[in-house]
Amino acid sequence: MSSEKPLLVVLGATGNQGGSVISYFLSLSPSPYALRGITRNPSSPKSVSLASLGVEVVAADIDNPSSLDSAFKGASVIFSVTNFWQSFADPSLRERASASGQIIGVVSKENEAQQNRNIIDAAAKVSTLERFIFSSMPNTNKLSGGKYAHVYHFDGKAIAEEYGRSAHPKLWEKTSVLYAGYYLENYFETTGSLLQPKLNKGKDVLVLSVAEPLATALWPMYSVAADTGALAHALLRAAPGKKLIGVNEWLSVRDFAKILAEVLGKGVEFVDENPSFAMGDPDLEKEYMDMMGFCIEFGYDGGKVDKNIVQPADLGVPVQLESVKEWCGKQDWDKALQVA
Repeated sequence: MSSEKPLLVVLGATGNQGGSVISYFLSLSPSPYALRGITRNPSSPKSVSLASLGVEVVAADIDNPSSLDSAFKGASVIFSVTNFWQSFADPSLRERASASGQIIGVVSKENEAQQNRNIIDAAAKVSTLERFIFSSMPNTNKLSGGKYAHVYHFDGKAIAEEYGRSAHPKLWEKTSVLYAGYYLENYFETTGSLLQPKLNKGKDVLVLSVAEPLATALWPMYSVAADTGALAHALLRAAPGKKLIGVNEWLSVRDFAKILAEVLGKGVEFVDENPSFAMGDPDLEKEYMDMMGFCIEFGYDGGKVDKNIVQPADLGVPVQLESVKEWCGKQDWDKALQVA
């Protein structure tokens, strides 16, 4: 890629959101940016694959602020994202939590908040920086007045977002915030599969067991792999200062089940009864239940009380996203669907 192009630096280059941003800009011909992917391990198979596609792959550790200075050097745009669940699964953090008498969710939230402060501090020093996209989430504890205080994978990001706005106002003049919506890919993971319809082979129908109010609560569903890059590009074409919810379509789990049934050519039935949300980890269960409670009462993005959230259609620039129905049609549901 030409060194004359402005430089887009992408954190989490081998992860979900960062990987989508890089894939999207690689798909543009020509790409408006030279691409630099930041990763802890530049020799991993995913990193090597990115390098073979012309991405400059650079090692940096968001727990080590000094490593970010060289990683961000010369950047015109930085896409920032962190992964709470890496902290949540980190044995050393679990040891720290145990030794301090804290639960792992709290320690992981504080660790993610510090990682994001490290990123923000480093980005604020980049003299060439024109735009900063910060992947965040709503502060569920604050917006709910403490009612939902255990959604740690949201709140660590939100705490850092508030820090960036107050500590680095000049940087925040260049900043756009992205709230990642509910990943459609979650339907293939343990937590998302709890809300997945099951296949009744005898009746050839999908059966969804979810009770009100969860059954009809709306979720901002989007494909993290297919949609994040397009949304980031839209933010860069719009004026800074926006707080965007990453959404393809606002759907309830019943709406999604209807779409999936149509794609698979099957009927659909609803049972007004919640599945068991037992996950074998009380901390994770509390986090998940608080997240669902917050989403029902305040909206996934907090949009029922935070009126600063904008939808993709409100950006004033074209945003082309594949429909949820089209996404469903490309997935291998034979392996994913549980049998009732």
